[in-house]
Amino acid sequence: MIATLFLGILFFFLIGTPIAVGLGLGTTISIILDGNFPLVLVPQRMFTGLDSWPIMAIPLFMFAGNLMDEGGLSQKIVEFAEAWVGWLKGSLAMVCVLASMVFAGISGSSTADTAAVGAILMPAMREKGYDMRFASVLQAGAGAIGPIIPPSILMVLIGYSTNTSVGQLFMCGIIPGILVGVSLMVYSYIHASRRGSAYVSTAPFDFKTAMKKTWIALPGIGLPFIIIFGIVGGVFTATEGAGIAVLYGLIVALFVYKEITVKDLPRLLLKSAESASMIIIITAAAYIFSWFITARQIPQLLVTFMNTYIHSRFLFLIFLNIILFIIGMFMESFTAIIVLMPILFPVAASFGISPLHFGTIVCVNLAIGYVTPPYGATLFVSCGLTGKSIKEVVPFCFPVIASMLVALIIVTYFPGLYMWLPNLVK
Repeated sequence: MIATLFLGILFFFLIGTPIAVGLGLGTTISIILDGNFPLVLVPQRMFTGLDSWPIMAIPLFMFAGNLMDEGGLSQKIVEFAEAWVGWLKGSLAMVCVLASMVFAGISGSSTADTAAVGAILMPAMREKGYDMRFASVLQAGAGAIGPIIPPSILMVLIGYSTNTSVGQLFMCGIIPGILVGVSLMVYSYIHASRRGSAYVSTAPFDFKTAMKKTWIALPGIGLPFIIIFGIVGGVFTATEGAGIAVLYGLIVALFVYKEITVKDLPRLLLKSAESASMIIIITAAAYIFSWFITARQIPQLLVTFMNTYIHSRFLFLIFLNIILFIIGMFMESFTAIIVLMPILFPVAASFGISPLHFGTIVCVNLAIGYVTPPYGATLFVSCGLTGKSIKEVVPFCFPVIASMLVALIIVTYFPGLYMWLPNLVK
């Protein structure tokens, strides 16, 4: 029956069926063939899967991100980043990473991060003489930081799937997100050092200008600090923080930067609803799958198998990262979380791995999947901005992925580096 379940879902995926439909149909067929469960459980479990307070944060954070993106913030963030690191060797590459890190604290979405920052920086890098294959992959890697630094839609789903505090997961993502950003900036510097004058900035650092650009960008970049300190201080939950983010985004976009008007709000609402509905429909369908494999005791069987053949936590973490890396190459991250968490989380718990440590590893690893062909969501967005094909940029993927893997190794085996932050949220 389990073989029928996985083969059925794989078949629907191979013939191009939408992910949500494939998951739902494959599981429903398996339930019918099993004969031990009434079919009425399918709509009941779908409703139960969506009857969750944390899920409400997803459309709210998406709307807040769209408000800040189209409200003029992306340009202000790029100018802020350029003022602080634009004097370094490989200056525009450094700006690309730093701006993406800042924008990650606002949008919570990798593709939004890549599109917003890339649309501004890719033309500038082309004009400066950068190799656009390098620029494409670097922007894809920088955009992948979006789901790591809070607020993170990926973290919301991980918290929902593992029944873990979203606020504490948010706190866990701060230092790993910075680590990924620093690793990409180090690679950018090394790459620039081997290239010609196109990668060397002639503009000296001006502290006065940097402070001025910071002041201009401050209304926008203040959003993640409000959310984080609000959660830490117990003022609101992560889901309530999403509502605060929308209100703050409306005020900044409409009255501070004045880049949008009230007439733009219906369009932005529809855009946010379209993106959020995709995730929510996948979540509903995947919840049936998660419930069915739990009912058939697949996680328990996997725990027994692991305990038989893998005898140490160190080896399990290696296995976990390999599995997640491979899955990230072929599966969309939201689907991967909903499908894999019920299987892998009990195994991780059996090895004494905390939900926060586990959730952070999953988030960082799947973020790397955004850059990894053949799926590579941010890679497709970035290549769309530069006009480069995936085949052209593949050789430049390896050093970017390697840089991000260094950060992943630190996150995996040195959890004490960031696990103290969640203790601030009680």
